Amino acid sequence: MLALFQDPDIPAQAGSDFGGTTTVHPVGLAALGFLIVLAMLMPRRLTVVPVILLLCFIPAGQRVVIATIDFTFLRLLMMVMWLRLFLRSDLTPIVWNHLDRVMVAWNVVSVITGTLLGGTVGIFVNRMGYAVDGMMVYFFFRLLIRDYRDLALIAKVFAFVGFAVLVFFIVENRTSRNMFYVFGGVLEYTEIRGGRLRCQGAFAHSILAGCFWACLLPYYFARAWWTRQWGLAGFGAMAALAIVVLCASSTPIMAVLFGLVGAGFWFVRGALRWFRWLIVGWLCVLHFFLMAQPVWHLLSRIDLTGGSTGWHRFHLVDKFFDRFHEWWMFGTEHTGHWGPGLHDVTNQFVAEGVGGGIAKLALFCAAIWLAFAGVSRSVRLPGTHVSYKIVSWCLGTALFMHCMNFIGVSYFEQIVTLWFMALAAVSSLTLVPGARVSRQLATQGIAATMK
Repeated sequence: MLALFQDPDIPAQAGSDFGGTTTVHPVGLAALGFLIVLAMLMPRRLTVVPVILLLCFIPAGQRVVIATIDFTFLRLLMMVMWLRLFLRSDLTPIVWNHLDRVMVAWNVVSVITGTLLGGTVGIFVNRMGYAVDGMMVYFFFRLLIRDYRDLALIAKVFAFVGFAVLVFFIVENRTSRNMFYVFGGVLEYTEIRGGRLRCQGAFAHSILAGCFWACLLPYYFARAWWTRQWGLAGFGAMAALAIVVLCASSTPIMAVLFGLVGAGFWFVRGALRWFRWLIVGWLCVLHFFLMAQPVWHLLSRIDLTGGSTGWHRFHLVDKFFDRFHEWWMFGTEHTGHWGPGLHDVTNQFVAEGVGGGIAKLALFCAAIWLAFAGVSRSVRLPGTHVSYKIVSWCLGTALFMHCMNFIGVSYFEQIVTLWFMALAAVSSLTLVPGARVSRQLATQGIAATMK
Protein backbone atom coordinates (compact mmCIF):
# COMPACT_ATOMS: atom_id res chain seq x y z
CA MET A 1 0.00 0.00 0.00
CA LEU A 2 1.19 3.52 0.68
CA ALA A 3 4.66 4.22 1.93
CA LEU A 4 4.55 7.91 1.17
CA PHE A 5 6.61 9.04 4.12
CA GLN A 6 9.16 6.26 3.88
CA ASP A 7 12.22 6.94 1.83
CA PRO A 8 12.49 4.04 -0.62
CA ASP A 9 16.22 3.80 0.00
CA ILE A 10 15.77 3.08 3.72
CA PRO A 11 15.26 -0.68 3.93
CA ALA A 12 14.69 -1.07 7.64
CA GLN A 13 11.01 -0.26 7.72
CA ALA A 14 8.69 -3.17 8.18
CA GLY A 15 7.12 -4.32 4.99
CA SER A 16 9.98 -3.40 2.67
CA ASP A 17 10.76 -7.05 1.99
CA PHE A 18 7.77 -7.65 -0.28
CA GLY A 19 8.11 -4.67 -2.61
CA GLY A 20 8.80 -5.40 -6.26
CA THR A 21 7.28 -8.89 -6.18
CA THR A 22 3.80 -9.87 -7.30
CA THR A 23 1.98 -11.37 -4.34
CA VAL A 24 -1.70 -12.17 -4.83
CA HIS A 25 -3.66 -14.56 -2.65
CA PRO A 26 -6.94 -15.90 -4.14
CA VAL A 27 -8.89 -14.65 -1.12
CA GLY A 28 -7.21 -11.26 -1.37
CA LEU A 29 -7.98 -11.04 -5.08
CA ALA A 30 -11.61 -11.98 -4.47
CA ALA A 31 -11.84 -9.38 -1.71
CA LEU A 32 -10.37 -6.72 -3.99
CA GLY A 33 -12.86 -7.58 -6.71
CA PHE A 34 -15.74 -7.36 -4.25
CA LEU A 35 -14.53 -3.98 -2.96
CA ILE A 36 -14.17 -2.65 -6.50
CA VAL A 37 -17.77 -3.65 -7.27
CA LEU A 38 -18.88 -1.90 -4.06
CA ALA A 39 -16.91 1.20 -5.03
CA MET A 40 -18.64 1.38 -8.41
CA LEU A 41 -22.16 0.70 -7.15
CA MET A 42 -22.35 2.50 -3.81
CA PRO A 43 -23.55 6.09 -3.43
CA ARG A 44 -20.82 8.71 -3.21
CA ARG A 45 -20.99 9.08 0.57
CA LEU A 46 -20.52 5.33 1.08
CA THR A 47 -17.46 4.93 -1.15
CA VAL A 48 -15.33 5.23 1.97
CA VAL A 49 -16.55 1.77 3.07
CA PRO A 50 -14.43 -0.24 0.56
CA VAL A 51 -11.37 1.87 1.43
CA ILE A 52 -11.75 1.27 5.16
CA LEU A 53 -12.34 -2.46 4.69
CA LEU A 54 -9.23 -2.73 2.52
CA LEU A 55 -7.10 -0.84 5.04
CA CYS A 56 -8.22 -2.96 7.97
CA PHE A 57 -8.35 -6.46 6.51
CA ILE A 58 -5.92 -6.77 3.57
CA PRO A 59 -2.19 -6.48 4.38
CA ALA A 60 0.08 -4.36 2.21
CA GLY A 61 1.84 -7.43 0.84
CA GLN A 62 -0.92 -7.91 -1.72
CA ARG A 63 0.22 -6.29 -4.96
CA VAL A 64 0.73 -6.79 -8.68
CA VAL A 65 4.03 -5.71 -10.23
CA ILE A 66 3.90 -4.58 -13.87
CA ALA A 67 7.07 -3.28 -15.58
CA THR A 68 8.75 -2.94 -12.16
CA ILE A 69 5.88 -0.73 -10.91
CA ASP A 70 4.06 -1.94 -7.79
CA PHE A 71 0.28 -1.76 -8.07
CA THR A 72 -0.73 -2.29 -4.47
CA PHE A 73 -4.34 -3.12 -3.78
CA LEU A 74 -4.92 0.34 -2.33
CA ARG A 75 -3.44 1.96 -5.42
CA LEU A 76 -5.70 -0.16 -7.63
CA LEU A 77 -8.75 0.69 -5.53
CA MET A 78 -7.91 4.39 -5.61
CA MET A 79 -7.64 4.24 -9.40
CA VAL A 80 -11.12 2.72 -9.52
CA MET A 81 -12.41 5.40 -7.15
CA TRP A 82 -11.15 8.18 -9.39
CA LEU A 83 -12.53 6.44 -12.48
CA ARG A 84 -15.89 6.36 -10.71
CA LEU A 85 -15.65 10.07 -9.90
CA PHE A 86 -15.06 10.90 -13.54
CA LEU A 87 -17.74 8.58 -14.89
CA ARG A 88 -20.40 9.83 -12.48
CA SER A 89 -19.34 13.48 -12.62
CA ASP A 90 -18.84 13.61 -8.84
CA LEU A 91 -15.89 15.98 -9.17
CA THR A 92 -17.55 18.81 -7.28
CA PRO A 93 -15.26 21.87 -7.22
CA ILE A 94 -13.49 22.44 -3.93
CA VAL A 95 -12.47 25.72 -2.34
CA TRP A 96 -8.71 25.62 -2.67
CA ASN A 97 -6.64 26.84 0.26
CA HIS A 98 -2.98 26.99 1.22
CA LEU A 99 -3.01 23.47 2.69
CA ASP A 100 -4.07 22.02 -0.67
CA ARG A 101 -1.30 23.94 -2.41
CA VAL A 102 1.32 22.88 0.13
CA MET A 103 0.32 19.23 -0.22
CA VAL A 104 0.85 19.46 -3.98
CA ALA A 105 4.17 21.23 -3.48
CA TRP A 106 5.26 18.64 -0.90
CA ASN A 107 4.76 15.83 -3.40
CA VAL A 108 6.47 17.74 -6.21
CA VAL A 109 9.50 18.45 -4.01
CA SER A 110 9.59 14.79 -2.98
CA VAL A 111 9.87 13.74 -6.62
CA ILE A 112 12.49 16.37 -7.48
CA THR A 113 14.75 15.80 -4.47
CA GLY A 114 14.50 12.03 -4.71
CA THR A 115 15.41 12.10 -8.40
CA LEU A 116 18.34 14.47 -7.86
CA LEU A 117 19.57 12.38 -4.93
CA GLY A 118 19.27 8.97 -6.59
CA GLY A 119 19.98 10.07 -10.15
CA THR A 120 18.19 7.11 -11.74
CA VAL A 121 15.00 6.57 -13.69
CA GLY A 122 13.98 3.94 -11.17
CA ILE A 123 14.05 6.43 -8.32
CA PHE A 124 12.06 8.93 -10.39
CA VAL A 125 9.37 6.33 -11.15
CA ASN A 126 9.35 5.27 -7.51
CA ARG A 127 8.85 8.81 -6.21
CA MET A 128 6.27 9.57 -8.89
CA GLY A 129 4.30 6.54 -7.77
CA TYR A 130 4.31 7.69 -4.16
CA ALA A 131 3.34 11.22 -5.22
CA VAL A 132 0.43 10.01 -7.35
CA ASP A 133 -0.74 7.78 -4.48
CA GLY A 134 -0.59 10.71 -2.10
CA MET A 135 -2.57 13.02 -4.32
CA MET A 136 -5.17 10.36 -5.11
CA VAL A 137 -5.77 9.62 -1.44
CA TYR A 138 -5.68 13.21 -0.18
CA PHE A 139 -7.99 14.65 -2.83
CA PHE A 140 -10.29 11.61 -2.68
CA PHE A 141 -11.04 12.45 0.95
CA ARG A 142 -11.04 16.15 0.10
CA LEU A 143 -13.89 15.53 -2.34
CA LEU A 144 -15.62 12.94 -0.17
CA ILE A 145 -15.77 14.98 3.05
CA ARG A 146 -18.04 17.88 2.15
CA ASP A 147 -19.72 18.51 5.50
CA TYR A 148 -19.82 17.12 9.03
CA ARG A 149 -22.31 14.42 8.07
CA ASP A 150 -19.63 12.85 5.88
CA LEU A 151 -17.16 12.91 8.77
CA ALA A 152 -19.76 11.36 11.08
CA LEU A 153 -20.37 8.59 8.54
CA ILE A 154 -16.66 7.79 8.33
CA ALA A 155 -16.48 7.57 12.12
CA LYS A 156 -19.52 5.28 12.12
CA VAL A 157 -17.97 2.90 9.59
CA PHE A 158 -14.70 2.79 11.52
CA ALA A 159 -16.61 2.05 14.74
CA PHE A 160 -18.38 -0.96 13.21
CA VAL A 161 -15.21 -2.22 11.53
CA GLY A 162 -13.31 -1.81 14.80
CA PHE A 163 -15.37 -4.58 16.43
CA ALA A 164 -14.35 -7.07 13.72
CA VAL A 165 -10.71 -5.96 13.88
CA LEU A 166 -10.73 -6.45 17.65
CA VAL A 167 -11.87 -10.07 17.19
CA PHE A 168 -8.85 -10.80 14.98
CA PHE A 169 -6.54 -9.11 17.50
CA ILE A 170 -7.94 -11.19 20.35
CA VAL A 171 -7.45 -14.39 18.35
CA GLU A 172 -3.88 -13.35 17.56
CA ASN A 173 -3.23 -12.60 21.21
CA ARG A 174 -4.56 -15.99 22.29
CA THR A 175 -2.83 -18.07 19.61
CA SER A 176 0.38 -16.05 19.02
CA ARG A 177 -0.29 -16.36 15.28
CA ASN A 178 -1.41 -13.69 12.86
CA MET A 179 -4.24 -14.97 10.67
CA PHE A 180 -3.36 -12.44 7.97
CA TYR A 181 0.14 -13.78 7.33
CA VAL A 182 -1.11 -15.85 4.38
CA PHE A 183 -1.51 -12.59 2.43
CA GLY A 184 2.14 -11.62 2.94
CA GLY A 185 3.44 -8.42 4.46
CA VAL A 186 2.97 -9.49 8.10
CA LEU A 187 4.69 -12.05 10.29
CA GLU A 188 3.10 -15.44 10.92
CA TYR A 189 4.10 -15.53 14.58
CA THR A 190 3.38 -12.49 16.69
CA GLU A 191 6.38 -10.52 17.88
CA ILE A 192 7.14 -10.67 21.59
CA ARG A 193 8.92 -7.85 23.39
CA GLY A 194 9.29 -7.48 27.12
CA GLY A 195 7.28 -10.66 27.60
CA ARG A 196 4.22 -9.23 25.85
CA LEU A 197 2.69 -10.13 22.50
CA ARG A 198 2.61 -7.18 20.12
CA CYS A 199 -0.42 -7.90 17.93
CA GLN A 200 -0.69 -6.19 14.55
CA GLY A 201 -3.43 -7.89 12.54
CA ALA A 202 -3.40 -6.80 8.90
CA PHE A 203 -1.40 -3.65 9.69
CA ALA A 204 2.21 -3.08 8.72
CA HIS A 205 3.49 -2.97 12.31
CA SER A 206 2.11 -3.31 15.82
CA ILE A 207 3.04 0.30 16.68
CA LEU A 208 1.29 1.63 13.59
CA ALA A 209 -1.76 -0.53 14.26
CA GLY A 210 -2.08 0.93 17.74
CA CYS A 211 -1.49 4.48 16.52
CA PHE A 212 -4.08 3.99 13.77
CA TRP A 213 -6.87 3.12 16.17
CA ALA A 214 -5.78 5.57 18.85
CA CYS A 215 -6.03 8.45 16.39
CA LEU A 216 -9.63 7.52 15.57
CA LEU A 217 -10.85 8.34 19.09
CA PRO A 218 -11.41 12.08 18.40
CA TYR A 219 -13.57 11.21 15.38
CA TYR A 220 -15.81 9.03 17.54
CA PHE A 221 -16.30 11.85 20.00
CA ALA A 222 -16.93 14.34 17.20
CA ARG A 223 -19.62 12.09 15.71
CA ALA A 224 -21.24 11.53 19.09
CA TRP A 225 -21.35 15.25 19.84
CA TRP A 226 -22.62 16.20 16.38
CA THR A 227 -25.33 13.50 16.21
CA ARG A 228 -26.01 13.12 19.96
CA GLN A 229 -25.69 9.35 19.53
CA TRP A 230 -23.23 8.25 22.19
CA GLY A 231 -23.74 4.49 22.25
CA LEU A 232 -21.94 3.47 19.06
CA ALA A 233 -19.17 5.99 19.68
CA GLY A 234 -18.63 4.63 23.18
CA PHE A 235 -18.41 1.01 22.04
CA GLY A 236 -16.19 2.01 19.11
CA ALA A 237 -13.86 3.84 21.49
CA MET A 238 -13.67 0.81 23.78
CA ALA A 239 -12.80 -1.44 20.84
CA ALA A 240 -10.11 1.01 19.71
CA LEU A 241 -8.63 1.19 23.22
CA ALA A 242 -8.61 -2.61 23.45
CA ILE A 243 -6.69 -2.80 20.17
CA VAL A 244 -4.19 -0.26 21.51
CA VAL A 245 -3.65 -2.42 24.60
CA LEU A 246 -3.19 -5.58 22.51
CA CYS A 247 -0.53 -3.83 20.42
CA ALA A 248 1.56 -3.52 23.63
CA SER A 249 3.52 -0.49 22.42
CA SER A 250 4.31 2.75 24.22
CA THR A 251 3.72 5.05 21.24
CA PRO A 252 -0.01 4.27 20.82
CA ILE A 253 -0.57 4.53 24.56
CA MET A 254 1.17 7.90 24.55
CA ALA A 255 -1.08 8.89 21.63
CA VAL A 256 -4.15 8.18 23.77
CA LEU A 257 -2.70 10.22 26.64
CA PHE A 258 -1.87 13.10 24.31
CA GLY A 259 -5.41 12.87 22.96
CA LEU A 260 -6.75 13.34 26.48
CA VAL A 261 -4.44 16.30 26.97
CA GLY A 262 -5.55 17.82 23.67
CA ALA A 263 -9.20 17.35 24.58
CA GLY A 264 -8.63 18.83 28.04
CA PHE A 265 -7.14 22.00 26.60
CA TRP A 266 -10.61 22.81 25.23
CA PHE A 267 -11.49 24.13 28.70
CA VAL A 268 -8.56 26.57 28.66
CA ARG A 269 -8.61 27.27 24.91
CA GLY A 270 -8.60 31.02 25.51
CA ALA A 271 -5.19 30.75 27.13
CA LEU A 272 -3.77 28.10 24.80
CA ARG A 273 -1.29 30.50 23.23
CA TRP A 274 0.19 31.18 26.65
CA PHE A 275 0.41 27.46 27.41
CA ARG A 276 2.26 26.88 24.13
CA TRP A 277 4.83 29.56 24.91
CA LEU A 278 5.16 28.27 28.47
CA ILE A 279 5.97 24.78 27.18
CA VAL A 280 8.48 26.16 24.66
CA GLY A 281 10.08 28.28 27.36
CA TRP A 282 10.34 25.37 29.76
CA LEU A 283 11.96 23.17 27.12
CA CYS A 284 14.50 25.93 26.46
CA VAL A 285 15.28 26.15 30.17
CA LEU A 286 15.78 22.39 30.31
CA HIS A 287 17.97 22.41 27.21
CA PHE A 288 20.26 25.29 28.12
CA PHE A 289 20.36 25.28 31.92
CA LEU A 290 19.09 22.13 33.62
CA MET A 291 20.02 19.14 31.45
CA ALA A 292 23.49 17.84 30.68
CA GLN A 293 22.10 16.21 27.53
CA PRO A 294 20.01 17.94 24.80
CA VAL A 295 16.33 18.32 25.61
CA TRP A 296 15.44 15.60 23.10
CA HIS A 297 17.21 13.20 25.46
CA LEU A 298 13.82 13.06 27.19
CA LEU A 299 12.80 10.62 24.44
CA SER A 300 15.13 8.01 25.92
CA ARG A 301 13.14 7.99 29.17
CA ILE A 302 9.78 7.04 27.68
CA ASP A 303 8.83 3.40 28.27
CA LEU A 304 5.26 2.50 29.22
CA THR A 305 5.31 -1.19 28.25
CA GLY A 306 8.78 -2.33 29.26
CA GLY A 307 9.99 -2.93 25.70
CA SER A 308 10.39 0.53 24.18
CA THR A 309 13.53 1.71 22.41
CA GLY A 310 13.56 5.29 23.64
CA TRP A 311 17.34 5.60 23.53
CA HIS A 312 17.33 4.73 19.83
CA ARG A 313 14.83 7.52 19.16
CA PHE A 314 16.95 10.02 21.06
CA HIS A 315 20.13 8.90 19.29
CA LEU A 316 18.45 9.23 15.89
CA VAL A 317 17.33 12.82 16.53
CA ASP A 318 20.73 13.70 17.98
CA LYS A 319 22.55 12.44 14.90
CA PHE A 320 19.99 14.12 12.64
CA PHE A 321 21.12 17.49 13.94
CA ASP A 322 24.75 16.46 14.02
CA ARG A 323 24.68 15.29 10.37
CA PHE A 324 22.76 18.29 9.04
CA HIS A 325 25.37 18.81 6.33
CA GLU A 326 24.61 15.37 4.87
CA TRP A 327 20.87 15.71 4.33
CA TRP A 328 19.88 19.39 4.18
CA MET A 329 20.02 19.80 0.37
CA PHE A 330 18.30 16.74 -1.13
CA GLY A 331 18.26 14.25 1.73
CA THR A 332 20.55 11.29 2.07
CA GLU A 333 20.44 7.75 0.73
CA HIS A 334 21.68 6.08 3.90
CA THR A 335 21.58 6.72 7.65
CA GLY A 336 23.04 3.42 8.87
CA HIS A 337 26.50 4.96 9.28
CA TRP A 338 25.11 7.48 11.79
CA GLY A 339 25.16 4.82 14.48
CA PRO A 340 24.02 1.32 15.47
CA GLY A 341 20.47 0.69 14.29
CA LEU A 342 20.01 4.17 12.84
CA HIS A 343 19.16 2.79 9.42
CA ASP A 344 15.71 2.45 11.05
CA VAL A 345 14.30 6.00 10.90
CA THR A 346 11.68 5.98 13.67
CA ASN A 347 10.82 9.67 13.56
CA GLN A 348 8.62 11.26 10.91
CA PHE A 349 10.31 14.63 10.99
CA VAL A 350 13.69 12.98 10.57
CA ALA A 351 12.28 10.85 7.74
CA GLU A 352 11.11 13.99 5.94
CA GLY A 353 14.57 15.55 6.07
CA VAL A 354 16.32 12.32 5.16
CA GLY A 355 13.90 11.70 2.29
CA GLY A 356 13.94 15.18 0.72
CA GLY A 357 16.16 17.65 2.52
CA ILE A 358 15.23 20.86 4.26
CA ALA A 359 12.67 21.83 1.59
CA LYS A 360 10.57 18.69 2.06
CA LEU A 361 10.79 18.98 5.83
CA ALA A 362 9.76 22.65 5.70
CA LEU A 363 6.72 21.88 3.52
CA PHE A 364 5.72 19.04 5.81
CA CYS A 365 5.85 21.38 8.82
CA ALA A 366 4.00 24.06 6.83
CA ALA A 367 1.15 21.61 6.15
CA ILE A 368 0.89 20.88 9.87
CA TRP A 369 0.94 24.58 10.75
CA LEU A 370 -1.76 25.41 8.20
CA ALA A 371 -3.96 22.58 9.45
CA PHE A 372 -3.71 23.80 13.04
CA ALA A 373 -4.30 27.37 11.85
CA GLY A 374 -7.54 26.23 10.21
CA VAL A 375 -8.72 24.61 13.43
CA SER A 376 -7.77 27.69 15.46
CA ARG A 377 -9.62 30.06 13.15
CA SER A 378 -12.75 27.89 13.28
CA VAL A 379 -12.73 27.71 17.07
CA ARG A 380 -12.28 31.49 17.37
CA LEU A 381 -14.87 32.40 14.72
CA PRO A 382 -17.68 34.43 16.32
CA GLY A 383 -21.31 33.68 15.64
CA THR A 384 -20.96 29.92 15.04
CA HIS A 385 -22.58 27.18 17.09
CA VAL A 386 -20.54 25.54 19.83
CA SER A 387 -20.93 22.15 18.10
CA TYR A 388 -19.01 23.49 15.09
CA LYS A 389 -16.21 24.60 17.39
CA ILE A 390 -16.10 21.35 19.35
CA VAL A 391 -15.96 19.19 16.23
CA SER A 392 -13.22 21.45 14.83
CA TRP A 393 -11.36 20.98 18.10
CA CYS A 394 -11.70 17.21 17.73
CA LEU A 395 -10.02 17.45 14.33
CA GLY A 396 -7.24 19.47 15.94
CA THR A 397 -6.87 16.84 18.65
CA ALA A 398 -6.49 14.13 16.00
CA LEU A 399 -3.79 16.23 14.32
CA PHE A 400 -2.05 16.69 17.66
CA MET A 401 -2.04 12.94 18.27
CA HIS A 402 -0.53 12.29 14.86
CA CYS A 403 2.18 14.90 15.46
CA MET A 404 3.11 13.32 18.78
CA ASN A 405 3.27 9.94 17.03
CA PHE A 406 5.69 11.45 14.51
CA ILE A 407 8.24 11.89 17.29
CA GLY A 408 8.35 8.15 17.94
CA VAL A 409 7.58 6.50 14.60
CA SER A 410 7.60 7.19 10.87
CA TYR A 411 4.40 6.45 9.01
CA PHE A 412 4.04 3.94 6.22
CA GLU A 413 1.32 1.73 4.73
CA GLN A 414 -2.24 1.99 6.13
CA ILE A 415 -1.78 4.79 8.64
CA VAL A 416 -0.58 7.16 5.91
CA THR A 417 -4.10 7.06 4.51
CA LEU A 418 -5.49 7.98 7.93
CA TRP A 419 -3.08 10.93 8.15
CA PHE A 420 -4.09 12.18 4.72
CA MET A 421 -7.73 11.76 5.71
CA ALA A 422 -7.13 13.95 8.76
CA LEU A 423 -5.52 16.67 6.66
CA ALA A 424 -8.31 16.48 4.07
CA ALA A 425 -10.99 16.69 6.76
CA VAL A 426 -9.36 19.77 8.26
CA SER A 427 -9.02 21.32 4.81
CA SER A 428 -12.69 20.69 4.02
CA LEU A 429 -14.28 21.48 7.39
CA THR A 430 -12.22 24.25 8.97
CA LEU A 431 -11.08 27.71 7.96
CA VAL A 432 -7.63 26.94 6.61
CA PRO A 433 -5.82 30.11 5.43
CA GLY A 434 -5.79 30.81 1.72
CA ALA A 435 -9.50 31.06 0.91
CA ARG A 436 -12.34 33.44 1.75
CA VAL A 437 -14.08 32.52 5.00
CA SER A 438 -17.53 33.05 3.49
CA ARG A 439 -16.84 30.55 0.69
CA GLN A 440 -15.42 27.99 3.10
CA LEU A 441 -18.43 28.24 5.41
CA ALA A 442 -20.79 28.00 2.45
CA THR A 443 -19.23 24.74 1.26
CA GLN A 444 -19.48 23.35 4.80
CA GLY A 445 -23.18 24.23 4.98
CA ILE A 446 -22.58 26.46 8.01
CA ALA A 447 -24.05 29.89 8.46
CA ALA A 448 -22.12 32.30 10.63
CA THR A 449 -22.82 35.79 11.78
CA MET A 450 -19.66 37.69 10.97
CA LYS A 451 -19.04 40.28 13.68
